[in-house]
Amino acid sequence: MINPFNTLKVILHNKNYFSKPIKSKKIILVEFNRLSSSVISYTYLTNVLKRKYKANICAYRQTTKKNKLKDLIWYLASKINIFNTHHIYKSFGTDEFFLPNNLKMKKKNIDIKINKIIKGIKSKQDLLNLKIDEIYVGDLFYDSYLMDYKKPTIDINSEEFKKFIHYSIENFFKWKEFFKIKKIQSVVVSHTVYTLAIPLRIAISKSIPAFQCSAEHIYKLSKKNIYAYRQFLDYKNFYKKIDDRVKLKLMKLAKYKLLQKFSGHNISYEFGSSRSSYENKYYKRILKKNNKIKVLIAPHCFFDNPHPYGKNLFVDMYEWLEFLGKISKKTNYDWYIKLHPDYLDGTKEVIDSFLDKYKNIKFIENNYSHNQLLKEGIDVALTCFGSIAHEYPLFNRLVINCSLNNPHINYNFSLHPKNKLEYQKILLNLKKINKPINKREVYEFYSMFTILKKSWLINDFKSLISRYGVKIIFDTRFYSYWTNEEFSLNKHNFILKSISDFLKTNDYLMNWNTKDVNNFFKKC
Repeated sequence: MINPFNTLKVILHNKNYFSKPIKSKKIILVEFNRLSSSVISYTYLTNVLKRKYKANICAYRQTTKKNKLKDLIWYLASKINIFNTHHIYKSFGTDEFFLPNNLKMKKKNIDIKINKIIKGIKSKQDLLNLKIDEIYVGDLFYDSYLMDYKKPTIDINSEEFKKFIHYSIENFFKWKEFFKIKKIQSVVVSHTVYTLAIPLRIAISKSIPAFQCSAEHIYKLSKKNIYAYRQFLDYKNFYKKIDDRVKLKLMKLAKYKLLQKFSGHNISYEFGSSRSSYENKYYKRILKKNNKIKVLIAPHCFFDNPHPYGKNLFVDMYEWLEFLGKISKKTNYDWYIKLHPDYLDGTKEVIDSFLDKYKNIKFIENNYSHNQLLKEGIDVALTCFGSIAHEYPLFNRLVINCSLNNPHINYNFSLHPKNKLEYQKILLNLKKINKPINKREVYEFYSMFTILKKSWLINDFKSLISRYGVKIIFDTRFYSYWTNEEFSLNKHNFILKSISDFLKTNDYLMNWNTKDVNNFFKKC
């Protein structure tokens, strides 16, 4: 939803509270996008960085295809003071707008480098493992291609892919040149995935402060951790440091929240689904009545970022599904597959094609609740890094993950095979698996994963989503909400100080420390 009055409102607001560009050749590089809540987040982080490094702000736009007309329109929009997103960026101090496509390089020299790299990509695994000048970029290229072209997997010999990879590598070298000729002090992005994170990876390689920023989180990235949202690696250590009385409160709250979830409530603070997967609606029996082990495949999106936390056991979700299809023919189990409630266009067509090859796997429509499937007797669920890995264990069901980079890796209530061979061995011998489940661990995980989520920008994220719907954080209504309902001078100064204090630490995630947790819950 685009409303020019909301845009004008935040432009006038920003001009009152944020300084104009200064005379400096130093640059704070920030991603350009139109997600309103992210733009407000960038406003604060970039201005603290600007003050810290005495630098100007430069916004960049990343693309996955050459489109001279779109590039020209974007460039012209940056030169005109109309009520658009460029004007909002200018209002909080942005001095320059950059397109990698506009950077001129010697074509012959760069083409020789690109062709040499492309010749080395002989498989999908080679692509995923790709490093250029010792900088890891394979996952960025892989995921961007899947998303941009809506492909479930990659044919590295297709002309479409060859054009894409040539452009992407060329783009990488242009970014390298930009970092060479400009004095980049810091980089701020919305995601640590897709090719928009190329400048992030280059910054990290040069030990330049790099951040992923949204209305909920600010992550400080490093060579040790190039991805956001991986605080789950520290869940157990973090939990040990929480006061015992606070732990008790967290346990009670976790049980209550999960009970709500399994009662069919769509938990608004876990947005990502338009409706609950645990509705209390029951239909005609879907599972076969027999004594066979019943296995549910809970697939992830083929297109949207299959490597959010790093590599999985398979290069993409389609390869994983193909592996399961072949395994299913070697077993005497009943196999089922059920999609996420909000699957993207094109997903069902891929699944239909898959089911034509593996007719022994039965498709379950989305209107069937997990409550019904559990009642009818699903024994095992398969995921890479999905929430089912902490949900089904509370019903004493076995869940097997297909990634060591998953949010549940610190805990033993689901299985984490270390490689494809171990994964295959487990799947072929499900009758021999007798794994006790510690439900207390599930509640501990849920406390870390959900209850302790705390937005640094918005006072009550849950209330915001409940009142206006999740789409508000993406459109211009958020600008009006921010200036009218959320902003105050005290809060403004508090945010600036909080970010400034965070920059002085070695912390990975802002506002993620046991001292704040203990103090907050002691007051409850």
